Amino acid sequence: MNAPLLQVSGLSRHFSLPRDHLLGPAPVLHALDDVSFTMTASRHLGVVGESGSGKSTLARLVMALDTPSAGQVRFEGQDLRRLTPAALRQARLGFQMVFQDPFSSLDPRRTVGRSVAEPLALLPALSAAERKRRVAEMLDAVGLSPANAARFPHELSGGQRQRVAIARALVTHPRLIVADEPVSALDVSVQAQVLNLMRDLQQRFDLSYLFISHDLAVVRWLCDDLIVLHHGRVVEQGPTDTVLQSPSHEVTRALVRAACS
Repeated sequence: MNAPLLQVSGLSRHFSLPRDHLLGPAPVLHALDDVSFTMTASRHLGVVGESGSGKSTLARLVMALDTPSAGQVRFEGQDLRRLTPAALRQARLGFQMVFQDPFSSLDPRRTVGRSVAEPLALLPALSAAERKRRVAEMLDAVGLSPANAARFPHELSGGQRQRVAIARALVTHPRLIVADEPVSALDVSVQAQVLNLMRDLQQRFDLSYLFISHDLAVVRWLCDDLIVLHHGRVVEQGPTDTVLQSPSHEVTRALVRAACS
């Protein structure tokens, strides 16, 4: 049996909200509450739920972009919360993220080449020639000409920008990609192209995806396993086809009905 690639145990994130009254207690928003799951290498986990269910909060905690209120995120056995800043930077060679909006996730002042090369700062031993080669290799892998390295994000289409974002995520040769609604900001005609690309890249680079989406059809096509979030809690999880064909929780059944309507 494959060793766990990612282990999430009892993960919670609570936020204090403004007080209703000066002397009253501050209300607490439970954005994520006691979430646990395990991913093994080369398998893909979909995370679905209505808006506000905690999907993006989960992505940020897995990426160690936020600090949990409780619980653990372990990547390849390492508890990310216990790592020093330097050790965490090195651990991030193995897991990268693709955000929802490629335009806002790319610095408009940087060329495509500089943006794709940015994570390579974690590998200071690479020569300038090797960095340039890696950038060209990743642009080619996502279906873009290496000549695009000299262009700026505003000169590209939405689909091209998301390909650049994927190239940037791949440039350190990670094992895990956290993809937070990676096609929802794209035109419908482009979404299928990017999804097919992600599937091809998975096979080429032996990736695992933690894929966050509201689109059950996409999750069913791409993901082996599925968890359903509702108000920050996991209400259902298991193999994707099993969960969607025979949903046991009303939230899951509502999502399936909405997808079929």
